[in-house]
Amino acid sequence: MLATLLLAVLLPQSPTTQPAAEVRTGTSCAPLNEPPCSYMAVQQSKGMVAPDERVLAWIRGKHNGGSFPLRHFIAGPRVINDTYGLFFYDPEGGYVAAYEKAYGYELHGWRRGVMVVRHTDGTLFSALTGEAFAGPRKGERLVRVPNFATTWGHWMLLHPESTAYDLFDGAKYPVIELPTVPNPTSVQTRGAVDARLPATTEVLGVKVGQDCVAFPLDGLPARAVLKDKVGGWTVAVLWLGVTRSAIAFRAVTNGASLELAVDPIASDVDPFKDLNTGTRWSMAGRGIDGLLRGHELDWVDCIQCKWFAWAAEHPQTRVYAPAALGAAK
Repeated sequence: MLATLLLAVLLPQSPTTQPAAEVRTGTSCAPLNEPPCSYMAVQQSKGMVAPDERVLAWIRGKHNGGSFPLRHFIAGPRVINDTYGLFFYDPEGGYVAAYEKAYGYELHGWRRGVMVVRHTDGTLFSALTGEAFAGPRKGERLVRVPNFATTWGHWMLLHPESTAYDLFDGAKYPVIELPTVPNPTSVQTRGAVDARLPATTEVLGVKVGQDCVAFPLDGLPARAVLKDKVGGWTVAVLWLGVTRSAIAFRAVTNGASLELAVDPIASDVDPFKDLNTGTRWSMAGRGIDGLLRGHELDWVDCIQCKWFAWAAEHPQTRVYAPAALGAAK
């Protein structure tokens, strides 16, 4: 009986529970194109962003990456077409998706509760996966850039030298509060939700090849490292509760296996430690101190979102359950 119940929890539900792939259009929003850039330290001096304000940070590239606060730049337009990346904000699904730079995208509607974007050539894409499901480029997939969601204060602590969009005096990019009530059109398209988790459970969805795993984040301690095999890779999911941030990296660098674990006495700058080399790591996957100081971990395709959105786009996903699987904690 226990084995039967365990399989019901961990294995994908029948594809027949998935809603029809109908797209419904909603409120039209003009995208934000090429916002002027500056640096975190410069924008911090303006005092316009609270330390706990939610930001999307890209963690590689020039200046050790960059970030922008959601309220100032993407809460209204939902889409940013920019040199630093292509960004989609889906508050109903609980995520910001980041892809390699591209232009010509805008909000179109929702499908299965997930935001749909449209390119000027008529192709429709899932904002969550970046996959084109209709139009002349059907079958193509946008390429993700390494990123994670964090707070302004935490990213400022990690990388004050990084890129930031210029806030000006607040007039050009007025603050728009993040939605607290789901868009009704999004809700109407959801259909039946995979019953393995409550619909709005926050998860980190991880994908390697065709293998997908959802790591539930609700109820985790202040810091955590979750480990699993995904697509043949040993993947470590890092969680920092003070910023409600999760990110996934390969647990290997330069051919050497890492044993990543929480360091209870470390600061939020370097809260994780590799037990094999003694190296301390930041949430951005950078070696802060120790043998591998200055090294960068390989980011794994992942996105922090709500369960209903992840399950809708990945019906064959597994759900991480360390106690049941005997996986490392």
